[in-house]
Amino acid sequence: MKPHSIFVFGLVTLLVCFALPGSGNSAGDPAETACHQKDTTVAIVDCFEGLTEHWDKRLNTAYKAALKASESPARKDALIQAERDWVSYRKANCGWYAALEGTIREVESAGCMFDMTKDRTLELERTLQP
Repeated sequence: MKPHSIFVFGLVTLLVCFALPGSGNSAGDPAETACHQKDTTVAIVDCFEGLTEHWDKRLNTAYKAALKASESPARKDALIQAERDWVSYRKANCGWYAALEGTIREVESAGCMFDMTKDRTLELERTLQP
């Protein structure tokens, strides 16, 4: 391996381990840790996409429950608008990560989608707790 390639590989590894958006707020999550330990960009991205799919299903369940629990039509409408705005924001925010140079953009973007989806899910689930 050429010295430049070793440097780039090391830099990418550090970025993956320490610079993913929100990577500090899931400490101890074995599934996320497993994604960080994958060997290739494709494997890391696939792993985060799988986690995002899981959290997206859970998000949809929480969203539907929050809609049902809305005490008034105004609160229900506010949640519908908030969710639309959040989906747009998530797309734009993670698109910003996707605009990075090199293959790290794929990892950053997938990590962003995972983090934001998980965070929104947990937020909605908290609103459903008594």
